[in-house]
Amino acid sequence: MKFIFISLFSLSIFCPDTVHAQVTPVNRDTVEVIQGFKNTYRYQNFYLGAQPSYEVIQWLKTRGVGTIINLRSAKENQDFTAASFNEESVAAQMEMKYYSIPIDGIKDYTPAKLDEMAGLLMGDKPIFIHCASAGRVTYFFMAYLIKYQKYGIDEAIEIGKKLTFSFPLEILLDTKITMKALPE
Repeated sequence: MKFIFISLFSLSIFCPDTVHAQVTPVNRDTVEVIQGFKNTYRYQNFYLGAQPSYEVIQWLKTRGVGTIINLRSAKENQDFTAASFNEESVAAQMEMKYYSIPIDGIKDYTPAKLDEMAGLLMGDKPIFIHCASAGRVTYFFMAYLIKYQKYGIDEAIEIGKKLTFSFPLEILLDTKITMKALPE
């Protein structure tokens, strides 16, 4: 198998099918797929996923989650509230902290937004971070692991691949690609 090396100059980088989800833990560094919920995962003390239903929020509460961080845009949140329920109100009813960090396209993939999210990830209680499909969450979480948890880029990418991150270039070239940030 060939390896391609890519240098990065800078890195700035739910809807359940059923309410009976099961978590299958493997080890500390494994991403657990939450069976029964669409695009929902657990990595250590973090639940990461797509837009949750009311039932998913209830389930997360039973798992000890006390904080929800929503990365959906203001428009997405308005549309969801009009069609379903107000997530912030539901979180308050369940005595969960709720934070919205609107990410509306690539223009919002900024160090400031990453820092804002990272500032909410302190402590050892489980936290749920979501967007619409778990895509934004994956990118922001990978960047968090690199910048704040001192993961290597390749290590964060391997976690991301177990969430929703894909690296089509590897598929197209049928080879593993490694990355390295250049010193500033």
